[in-house]
Amino acid sequence: MKHTGKLIQLVLKATQAVDEVSALGPSIPADLAKALEEPRPSVYRIISALEGSGILRRSPGGLVELGTGILRLAEAATEALVDHAALERVLEGVQSDLGLTSAFWIPRKDTAVCLEQVDSTEVDLHELSSGRILPLHAGAASHVLLAWQPEVLDELLAQEHYAQLAARTPVDADTLRRLVEGTKRDGWRMESNEVVDGIAALGFPVFNPDGSIFGALTAAGLVDQVDNLQEEAMRVLKAAAQTLTDLMANFKPSLAAREFKAPDSNGSVLAKAASLMDALAVERVATSARLAELIGEPLSSIYRMLASLIEAGWIEQLGHRGSYRIGSKMISLAGSLLNQLDLRRASLPILQEIHDATGETVFLCIRSGPRAVCIERIEGKRVNSRRLTLGNSLPLHIGAAPRALLAFDSPKAWEDYAVVLGHSPDFSLGARSRAEFFGKLKDIRDAGFALSDDELTRGMAAVGVPVFDHRGHVMASLSVSGLREGILHEPDDSPSIVDLARDGARRLSAYFGAPSSSV
Repeated sequence: MKHTGKLIQLVLKATQAVDEVSALGPSIPADLAKALEEPRPSVYRIISALEGSGILRRSPGGLVELGTGILRLAEAATEALVDHAALERVLEGVQSDLGLTSAFWIPRKDTAVCLEQVDSTEVDLHELSSGRILPLHAGAASHVLLAWQPEVLDELLAQEHYAQLAARTPVDADTLRRLVEGTKRDGWRMESNEVVDGIAALGFPVFNPDGSIFGALTAAGLVDQVDNLQEEAMRVLKAAAQTLTDLMANFKPSLAAREFKAPDSNGSVLAKAASLMDALAVERVATSARLAELIGEPLSSIYRMLASLIEAGWIEQLGHRGSYRIGSKMISLAGSLLNQLDLRRASLPILQEIHDATGETVFLCIRSGPRAVCIERIEGKRVNSRRLTLGNSLPLHIGAAPRALLAFDSPKAWEDYAVVLGHSPDFSLGARSRAEFFGKLKDIRDAGFALSDDELTRGMAAVGVPVFDHRGHVMASLSVSGLREGILHEPDDSPSIVDLARDGARRLSAYFGAPSSSV
């Protein structure tokens, strides 16, 4: 029994280590040992076990940071709660209709967690992004969730004196009670300057089939922008919230596309706990008996691991003695990871490697509306094109890096971009028809990269390769540019420029957790 207690404590210590890395950011093991009050050898063993499951990893500089395995677990947590693809479509519809940031929030203990968000066309609301947590005393989403959770509201009112987040944050119980009662009476909530100064939001409730609150649908943006759109936003959000409520009435989580294969744990309790999490990620929702069958452990061991992981918030139980799913805490951890990931910082060592090997100009681009913006660049040793310098941009259909961004986007993005060009007097598709233009984009997808030859500057060429995020969406493009003889040359005994660019983009995609099918 004493041995069992030590094993449970080890699992809890491992979850605490992840919490510390989430809070501190990339850390040295000595700092984690101090925070956990554990000997360094024990912390090294915990780190090693969590590295094996992808929950932690070492940064290029040797620091311990959150791993992209958390993103996979967060996806599983979301898929166990709601039809994620349908939720994204609803949020995209709200964003398209209003131009505001649309988001969906769920209650978790005494907080609101952002389950998914689609960014505004004008402002990125980092404080309200996916995975972020809001205290329940402030904001439209929080007050909507409180309005249909009276017992949670009573507990919060008893605490009084809440943290001041912005100019109009309610900080006393009387104000909070009044705002929540108004939300319940009206069926919606509008706030401004409560969470972030200068930002306003509207929120509407989404319900479970039994009438209990499932989440809050919000639209947020600059205060004047939301004020001007209030009537239209109320109409759009009310309809979208009803769509999500109807969706929940028929929702049943489906198995993941991949199969679960239990790895050899070599007797490690942390490896077994990681295997249990992985099995649950595949099943979405599973009983303890099913989990025991999948990972080949006695039911008594499964119960002990489940109890520890439930205490840590990594797993949630559905009702008394019910089935289990990945906990919504993983969504919060994923949000923390995504906020810590820095595309420019991660790309720079890879860009430098390619530059050192080739001497050519190497740069990174991201999409901003209908254009590709250069966000990092290392100048070539022999020649530099001045057409896409650091901070400058090009239309998405001109140049290798921009075309790589567009070609690996969705067909709808192709259609939308063609419409934009159709209304621009300055640019054409560079093709006789949309079909020919789309055919060129398909050729780039089939090849895996884009080439530009004598296009922007006479005698210059470039290769552009897509970089993908954890959902397989294109997030950036890596490009190498120089004299066409060097860029297009294919040496017999060393990697070509195209090979180096593709390898660099693959490694950068892997760092951001891209699925192997995308890379």
